[in-house]
Amino acid sequence: MGALVLASCSKKVDPVQQETTIVNPLADYTVTPDANDGFTFKYNNLSKNFSKLEWRFGDDTLNTTDSPTHTFLTTGKFTTDLKVFSSTGTFSHKYVDINIVPDSVLKVTAEKTGNPLELKVSFVFKGTAAHSTWTFNDVDPTNSKTTKVTYTDQQTVTRTFLYGSFNSFSVTVTSDKGSTATISRNITPDGIATDITQSRIAWNSTNENTVQGPNEGAAKLIDGNPDTKFGFYSAFPVPEIFTLQFASAVTVKLYAIENGNDSNSSRDPKEWNLEASQDGQTWDIIDHQLLTIGFADYLNSIGQGATKYKRFFYYPIANPKPYSWYRWHIISTFQTAFQIEEFRLYK
Repeated sequence: MGALVLASCSKKVDPVQQETTIVNPLADYTVTPDANDGFTFKYNNLSKNFSKLEWRFGDDTLNTTDSPTHTFLTTGKFTTDLKVFSSTGTFSHKYVDINIVPDSVLKVTAEKTGNPLELKVSFVFKGTAAHSTWTFNDVDPTNSKTTKVTYTDQQTVTRTFLYGSFNSFSVTVTSDKGSTATISRNITPDGIATDITQSRIAWNSTNENTVQGPNEGAAKLIDGNPDTKFGFYSAFPVPEIFTLQFASAVTVKLYAIENGNDSNSSRDPKEWNLEASQDGQTWDIIDHQLLTIGFADYLNSIGQGATKYKRFFYYPIANPKPYSWYRWHIISTFQTAFQIEEFRLYK
């Protein structure tokens, strides 16, 4: 009798895989500017369902604390990126742009001291100033030579400028935390000047050069080029009214006229108003001038005859207010023709 062989057969059963529950985090936060430091911001984390996080501030820095305070070292636009991770590896972002404009952390003012051509120039800094540098570029209008003058660690400097000069300056301030801001401005003996002429939205002139045409047309008066001119060489019909319109009300504190490149003073305006309006219909006279001597003749009289042409003459507004329309209303000229290189408005 043969042997009986018994065989056992078994089946392997794989364990049942449990599904992992995915946790989706939500990145969220608020930003609060520091009231005393224009470069410093407090971040308040409001994120949910996260196990770790990373803050990147757009300036090559990384922070992994929950609700950090961050100080930027320069002005500019920075994008803060908060990335939060869940325990299951998913993540979420929230982005906020921080725009630190130089004018928001550093302001400059200029005041007359009572002495002719002298100004007291000061800065106000949103932070604790540890170091400052003023750089003035003084221009001699008789020969266009520029002289550089610097001051360090002074909040206020007193400067005397040459008559008829249009100068520039910059001030750089560094805080006790290492943050730096710089502002540059133009300045005349009458104060800080920012040219707004090119920001106009419309303009018109009651007269036009119909002989030379566009080469010396009315548009040349406000083209921003000190080497072009508006000329009218026959009997100039006065009044000439040159009007500029702006998108919104702006306060003009100063205006400038650049005389022509020849003919002494015979083609200069003699009497004019600067007028302003809120609606383009009703006009206020904000400055009036009646010259007894033309531009070039005046420069001859003070010993600057060698550079009597193409010079800017500046006229401050005594009581500046915001208006949307401004016009140069020329009442009379010294003779019959007219010639001016540039007309500019400054706030």
